[in-house]
Amino acid sequence: MVPRSVSNRNTGRFPHWTRYTRGIRQSVRQWRAYGASRRSLLSGSRNLARWALIAVPIGVVAGFGAVAFYLLWYALTELLVVGVVGITYPLAGGELGQTVTWGTDVSEPLRILLLPLVMTAGGYGAGLLAQKFAPEIQGHGTDEAITAFHHRQGQIRARVPLLKILASSLTLGSGGSGGREGPVAQVGGGFGSVLAGALGLSEKDRRTALATGLGAGVGAIFKAPLGGALYATEIMYTGDFEPEVFVPAVMASVTSYAIFGLFFGFTTLFTSPTGVGWNIQQIPLYALLGLLCAGAGLFFIRMYLSTLNWFQRKAWPLSQRTAVGALIAGACILGVFFLFPWDTSHFAALSSIDVGYGFVQAAMFDQIFITIGPFAVIILAVAVILRMVTTSMTVGSGGSAGLFGTSVVIGALLGSGVGGVFHILLPHQVPTADIAAFSIVGMMAFFGGISKAPLAVLVMVVEMAGTYSLLLPAMLAIFIAYAATGSSHIYVAQIDSRIQSPAHRDEYRDYFLQETPVLALPKAEAVEVTPSTTIRDALDVVARTGQTTLPMVDNGRLLGVVRFRELVETPEPQRGSLLAYDRLEPCTAVVTTDATAAEALRAMENANSSVAAIVTAGSPVRYVGLVTRGGILHMLPKGEGAARPPPI
Repeated sequence: MVPRSVSNRNTGRFPHWTRYTRGIRQSVRQWRAYGASRRSLLSGSRNLARWALIAVPIGVVAGFGAVAFYLLWYALTELLVVGVVGITYPLAGGELGQTVTWGTDVSEPLRILLLPLVMTAGGYGAGLLAQKFAPEIQGHGTDEAITAFHHRQGQIRARVPLLKILASSLTLGSGGSGGREGPVAQVGGGFGSVLAGALGLSEKDRRTALATGLGAGVGAIFKAPLGGALYATEIMYTGDFEPEVFVPAVMASVTSYAIFGLFFGFTTLFTSPTGVGWNIQQIPLYALLGLLCAGAGLFFIRMYLSTLNWFQRKAWPLSQRTAVGALIAGACILGVFFLFPWDTSHFAALSSIDVGYGFVQAAMFDQIFITIGPFAVIILAVAVILRMVTTSMTVGSGGSAGLFGTSVVIGALLGSGVGGVFHILLPHQVPTADIAAFSIVGMMAFFGGISKAPLAVLVMVVEMAGTYSLLLPAMLAIFIAYAATGSSHIYVAQIDSRIQSPAHRDEYRDYFLQETPVLALPKAEAVEVTPSTTIRDALDVVARTGQTTLPMVDNGRLLGVVRFRELVETPEPQRGSLLAYDRLEPCTAVVTTDATAAEALRAMENANSSVAAIVTAGSPVRYVGLVTRGGILHMLPKGEGAARPPPI
C-alpha cells in the first residue's frame, strides 16, 4: 500500500508543490542553457580578442612594409627610369583637373636607348637575390603565398619579406612591367606566418595568420582595406572562400591602411572625374565589355603561362632568365616607341614601363588623346597588347613583380579603348565624358575574371577609384567576365574549393566520417566460405579473388574470419582434409547497420584490423557484408586516399 503522505503528493492534495518543483527544474534548465550561452559568448569574445592581439601586429608590420617598399620603389624609379633613361613618369592621384604628363627627354632623345640595359640590370639583380638567398621570391609572389597556405602548413621563411621588397623594388624601379601587390602580400603573409610560429599557434591558425597578412599588405598598398580583407578570403580558391580569415583580415587591413595613410595620405589611389556615371541605355554595352575583358583575359593567361613554362624549361640560372626576360621586354618597348613616332608623347610604349598607374589616371581624366578616333583606339589596343607582353616577360621569367596591379592597367586601357569604340559608333549614347566609366569598369572586369576573385576586386576598385556610382554596371561586367573565363585563372596555385585543399582535409574527413552511414559505404566484394570449406578450397578462393581475409558465414550468421596467413601455414598434404573452420578467428571489428563510417574506422583501429563486419542491429543478428579501411579512405575528399582500396 502506498503511504498516505506520498499518495497525497501525487493525487493533488498539494498541487502547488508539483508546480513549485516543476518551476525549479525549469529554472535549473534555463540557468544551464544561459550559462552555456554565456560560455559560448565568452569563448567567442576571447577568440576575437585573441585574434586582435595577433592581427594588429601583422597589420603594423604589413603597413610599415608597404611604406618601406613604396619609398624604395619610388627612389629607384626616380634614379633609374627618370634620372638615367630620362622619362617623365606620371603618378596616380592628384587634384581634379590636374594635367597628367609623361614623355622622354627631348634634349637627349637617345637616352631612351638605355632602357633595355637598365631593365636588364634590374632583372638580373632581382634574379640574383632569388637565386642566392630565397627562390620563393621570384615571380609575382601571390602563388607562393597560396601554395604555402594549402601545402606547407602556412609556413613562409622569415627572410622572404625583406628580400621580396628588395627584389621587387629592383624589378619595378628599373622599369619592369608589373604590379606592387605581390611584394606587400608576401611581406604581410610572411610576417603572419613567422609570428604564428613564434607564438606556437596551430597549423590552422598559422594559415589564417598568413592570409591575414596577405590581405593587410594588399589593403595598404592599394588604399583599399575592405577589398584587401576580402581578397585574402577569396584569392585562395577559384570558387570558394576562407570565411574564418575575414575578421582578422579586416583588423589587420585597417591597421596597415592607417599606417600607410599616415605617410601618404588617406586619399584614394585614383582620382575619379566629377560626375562619372552611366545610363540605362549603356547596360548592354557594359555586358559586351565584360565579354571582351574575358576574351582578353584568356589571351593574357595563355600568354603569361606559356612564357612562364618556356622560361622554366630553360636550364639557365635564375638570374640569367630574369635578365633575358627584362631585355626582351625592354626591346619590345623600344620597338613600339620607334614604330609609332606619331603617338601622343609615346603613350603606347611608355605605359608598359613600371607599374603604370599614372597612365590609368590619364585614361580616367580622358587626357590620353585630344580627340577619340580610330587612331586613338589603335594606340590603346597596342598599349594593351604591349603591356601583356612585357608583363609576361618580366614576371614569367622570374622577375619579382605582381600581376594584380598590371592587370588593373591592362583593364583600364582596354576599357578606355572599348569605350572609345562605343563613342565612335554611338556618340549620343556614349559621350566623351563616359569613356572614363568604361575605363574604371574595365579594371574590375578584366582582373576579376582572370583572378577568380570577383567580389574582392569589385570592392577594391571601388575603394581605389573612390566612387560607388558605377557599382551596377561593374557588377554586370565583372561577373560576366568571371563566368566567361570558365575554369581558366592567372594564379596557378589556386584550387577549386576547400574540400580539395589539404588545409581542410582533416575537417572534411571528420565531417564525412561522422555523417556517412556505414550502409552507404562500398561493400568489399568478399567471397564467403562455409564451415565445410576445406583449406585447399579456401586458398583457391584467395588465389582467384586476391582476398586475404575470408568471412565464414553459416545460414546468414557470421562465425568469424579466416586469414590467408593462417591458411598458408598448413602443410600441403593436409590442406585437402582439414577444414578452414579449424583456422577460424573471431571477427573483432564488428559494427551494426545503424553505425557510421567513423564508428567503423574506430572499430578497426581498436581491433588492429583492416576490415570490419556489418551485422544487423536487430534480432536475429544477420551478416550483411564487410567494409575495408581502404574503401572508406577512397571515398574521402580528393587527396585523402589516392590509391585504390587494397585487397581485404
